Amino acid sequence: MHPLARITATALGLAAIVAASPGWTAPATVSATLQWTAPRDDGAAGHAQAYELRYSTRPITRADFDRATRVEAVQSPGPAGSRETFTVHGLVPGTRYYFALRAMDEAGNWSALSNVLTLQAQAGAEDLPATVSLSAPWPNPAGRSVRCAIALPRTAMVQVDAFGVDGRHVRRLASGWHPAGQREIEWDLRDESGKRVPAGVYLVRAVLDGAVRSERVAVVW
Repeated sequence: MHPLARITATALGLAAIVAASPGWTAPATVSATLQWTAPRDDGAAGHAQAYELRYSTRPITRADFDRATRVEAVQSPGPAGSRETFTVHGLVPGTRYYFALRAMDEAGNWSALSNVLTLQAQAGAEDLPATVSLSAPWPNPAGRSVRCAIALPRTAMVQVDAFGVDGRHVRRLASGWHPAGQREIEWDLRDESGKRVPAGVYLVRAVLDGAVRSERVAVVW
């Protein structure tokens, strides 16, 4: 068998699968669509009999290929030289993955390992919000906890805080870099010391990629 045709980065595209539930949630999983050229068998004729595709969150080598996660139900190889496409589902957004492929001939011989393709799993642009936003809190009034959702069109610095209406800082709810997409922020209605806040009106203030958004929530006990 000739060496397995290389999977090229230029032939790879990402297609997002957003498992969303009501109330604005983060993309649960995304998919990666891999493309490559079907290899030959027996010189210039014939074609391979089977593929084995694996992925890992660590670089894949020939020595540890068998320890990477095997992708099930990969189609049988098509005619030599044809373009092959397969979509791997269930990838975690924001995670770096490594993919490698090999093919088997009719005698059961496996080809050398393909190039190892690296990609960062992320939601497709068509699934991302157009602008930053902070949703209205729910439930409101709140008696046990309250949630709100932030939306980001790209990876950005996020800081979300709860304040009293008098401007007193009550609790830091989120801070740091967040990937693009939509995700919930929950407040258990406790202050920084872990004590329940008094009943009253509070302000949830979010700084999203430099833009400031705020919403009011009433706390009742």
